[in-house]
Amino acid sequence: MTALLALDPASLMTLAMLVWVLSGIACGLLAGAAKISSLISGTGGMIASVAVILAAILMLSNGTSVTLTLPVLPYRASFSPLNALLLLAMSVTALCSSLYACAWLANARPRQRARTGSLCNLLLAALTAAAISANAAELIMMMEMAALCAYFLIVQADDVKSRRAGLNQFLSGRLGTLCLILAFALLHRAGGSLDFEVVRHTTFTPGTKSLAFLLALAGFGLYAGIIPLHAWVPQSHSSAPAHAAALFSSALMKIGIIGIVKVGLDLLGAPPLWWGLMVLLLAILTAFIGGLYALMEHDIRRLLAYHTLENVGIILLGVGGAMVGVALNLPLLASLALLAGLFHLFNHGLFKTALFLGAGEIEMQTGIKDMEKLGGIARLMPWTAVAMLIALMSMAALPPLNGFASEWLLYQSLFQLSASHVFLAHLLGPLLATGLALTGALALMCIAKVFGVTFLGSPRSQAAAEATPAPRMMTLSSVLLALLCVLSGVASPWIIPHFSAVAASVLNASVLPAAAHGVVFSDTSAVSAPMIALLLLGMPLLPWIIAAALRGSRLPNRSRGDAWACGYGHCAAMVVTATGFAQPLRVMFAPLYRLRQHMTPVPLVAALHRGWLGAFCRRLALIELAVLLVVAFA
Repeated sequence: MTALLALDPASLMTLAMLVWVLSGIACGLLAGAAKISSLISGTGGMIASVAVILAAILMLSNGTSVTLTLPVLPYRASFSPLNALLLLAMSVTALCSSLYACAWLANARPRQRARTGSLCNLLLAALTAAAISANAAELIMMMEMAALCAYFLIVQADDVKSRRAGLNQFLSGRLGTLCLILAFALLHRAGGSLDFEVVRHTTFTPGTKSLAFLLALAGFGLYAGIIPLHAWVPQSHSSAPAHAAALFSSALMKIGIIGIVKVGLDLLGAPPLWWGLMVLLLAILTAFIGGLYALMEHDIRRLLAYHTLENVGIILLGVGGAMVGVALNLPLLASLALLAGLFHLFNHGLFKTALFLGAGEIEMQTGIKDMEKLGGIARLMPWTAVAMLIALMSMAALPPLNGFASEWLLYQSLFQLSASHVFLAHLLGPLLATGLALTGALALMCIAKVFGVTFLGSPRSQAAAEATPAPRMMTLSSVLLALLCVLSGVASPWIIPHFSAVAASVLNASVLPAAAHGVVFSDTSAVSAPMIALLLLGMPLLPWIIAAALRGSRLPNRSRGDAWACGYGHCAAMVVTATGFAQPLRVMFAPLYRLRQHMTPVPLVAALHRGWLGAFCRRLALIELAVLLVVAFA
């Protein structure tokens, strides 16, 4: 155990996984003591997350790839820049989720405290092990364990909605695992090994590569929630505890995205053009449909889940663009697109976790998830309101926040695609850029809907009117993430070179000269995030300073009254509702909304959700999780 004291990535990773598992077990055993068990689970999660953050930073600074066995744990791990980036994206959000859990678990029922504290820590340990897996068997086993932990986090409420959500997640996860088993079994049959390093240097026939890629795309796509493989995502995020839902969005689904990167750009060599075009089309479909369906939701966590799908699509636009760039031998396009996708993967974890934790604070203080019954929360929970406003602005890619920095890079990559000599790419680039702009417009509407309906106006229910600020640790978790959204946006010129190095390591290419200079630009345009931040701060301050200096005593302060309502007395019923806000889009895109009903066969759904199947899957999940835990510990 003395090796654990050394600051090397392998020892830090071992320490993190041991702390996650042991603190989860301790939380389950001491669930009757609310403060002690919640502090053990939350503090253990924070210590493990910090250890992983340090390990990821060390891996990124080293910049090389190495495979070794972890000390104490007999687990073969692959340390590479791509794995380090995934670990960093997961652990930063896990740190804040664990801080949130310290307060949430203390207010939960003993049984719920035991299950949630244990399962969340086991989920993080399994996802961390999956992120550094060196062969396909380890990867599939750890992803399966993480999916089963997610299932039990979803169904613990034991109501009809949670059982349906859990069953959808269970069936989707098992189908995804089956696709991955078939994909890697095919590669094992052709190459004789499941080790990633061996697969990477094995030559496969085009037919074997394409079939394995399609199976892997389906398997990882089910975990990532690519539309139309997304059925489990909205219900699961709404049924699980808020910090667990944040981990689904920022960690579990990211494993699926990185899996697509590994298979499509790393393990199977240079992809053919149609692979990249397929990923691009799935990406823009996922981004647009996710944003469109989000606007129709009144459940705030289902809305955020659909926006997670939108951002999965945006990330995959970068991955697909990189695949097209490699296929067409356009290194600038490939490097810029993958850089954009990886940077947005990191940024999405920050702002989406802040949003889920903020929604959890509102739910805990009011007992409400329906935005139609909220309103006026900003005056009662000001810090939560500020944190969620910053995160919403980042989600809508408004400068100078981090969402803007990564999406601007993605626009630049699509402009590079438009300049390609291939006619299909030349045509597809502007269309994809237009689609991305439409998703941005939908995200802006979402800001107005979520913040306006939830935080502004008058309370629409007694619970909303009596809301009080959430516990300090819960509020601090969302505020910290909001600050990180600001910092990673303003400091993006200094952060981007590190992400560019990761993209270069995946593509075996040189680091982008533009990224090396710390400015986000192509050969046609340049953007400095710090300068944008200074201008945005300076423009509102200058008129205020002039007015304060010149008004003297001539302009007394105004007396404020009720809002103007065209001569009528203002009342709470006049406030815009979530339904009314989204009604024009519901009419405009009615065929797309009806498509979901037509594509979902009612008899099949009714048959799947019969009581016996749900009970059978629950017992099967318990047995499978127990077997996987025995195998993992053995």
